[in-house]
Amino acid sequence: MVGVEFKSVEEAESFYHIYSKIIGFNVQKNQCRKNQAGIVTTRSWCCSNEGFRRTKYIKNPNRVREPRSEIRIGCRAMFRVCYSKITKLWVVKEFRANHNHCMATDLQKHFLRSHRKISAAELEQAKLLKEAGMKTSDIWNLFVHQNGGWDKVGCTKKDLYNSLAAGRRGVDDLDANTTLTFLQSKLDIDPEFFYAYMVNEESRLTHLFWADGASRFDYELCQMPLVVLVGSNNHGMTCVFGFALIQNETAETYTWVLQKFLECMKDKLPETILTDGCRSMNKAIEDLMPSVVHRTCSWHILNNAIKHVHEEGFVGELRNLIKRYYSVDEFDLRWNKMLLDYNAENNEWAKALYSSRHQWADTHLR
Repeated sequence: MVGVEFKSVEEAESFYHIYSKIIGFNVQKNQCRKNQAGIVTTRSWCCSNEGFRRTKYIKNPNRVREPRSEIRIGCRAMFRVCYSKITKLWVVKEFRANHNHCMATDLQKHFLRSHRKISAAELEQAKLLKEAGMKTSDIWNLFVHQNGGWDKVGCTKKDLYNSLAAGRRGVDDLDANTTLTFLQSKLDIDPEFFYAYMVNEESRLTHLFWADGASRFDYELCQMPLVVLVGSNNHGMTCVFGFALIQNETAETYTWVLQKFLECMKDKLPETILTDGCRSMNKAIEDLMPSVVHRTCSWHILNNAIKHVHEEGFVGELRNLIKRYYSVDEFDLRWNKMLLDYNAENNEWAKALYSSRHQWADTHLR
């Protein structure tokens, strides 16, 4: 082992911690030597059973409690690395592998102090759950379930209690960093979890997107159109009534969706339906809900106008016909003039739009 090189002192420390966990003993920092510039040149670690407890801590006449059991029994196991100016690497100068005590068993390794640590992601997750009213014992049980066993959590229940007590804070302190840390922690549970975010010039969170592995799998598997049934309450707020994944966008499919929607809502018909003008949906509504007022969304009409009539100014004229009230004769006069001015007399999309004018023109809605 002597002569092995590491790129950094952190890499050497990580190696010895992994080694000690496999063998089954606690690690603690020992000596640290620096040069005149204050730069560390030598670092060593040893077994936590190294040395002996000082006599004054054992024979204290004013002691109220019994002293803790003795664990420092003169173990000489240690690991020391030095920085090489020539190779600019950290070289192992001393490695003592022998211990004078028994090693921890596989079931006991989980309780070794130097290997117990709650990750920053899990701590932030625990704080969020705690703020939501979840008991610490239930949070611990959740971590056990997420990691596949209490021995794989990385800390003990007592460590979790202590960490939450030491870092207790109010809801007002929870910020974007907490959210991002929580999302990062989801990657430990779900490798297919995805999230992305954007910040502004002041490093403030402006956009956030996330999807779990199940959502990504369903998207790849299904690749089916999503129908979202939404409405608006008397406060002008959007309400989601239901969703449907469909194989195609035929009138028969939309009829099935509306049938199941009514079945779910105990056959209560809506007062008004607003759609994007899809012909298949229009036919399904006409067949299944002939008494319901059906209107076409003006935003979708104007958006489609841009795609089907490539003449500057057409959208503005069409917007006037949608929003303003005219007599029927004046409406037809203005419609025909608009088609003539913008070379759309033979445009099939414009012809289909005119045939459904009773669903979008203010003139025909009154």
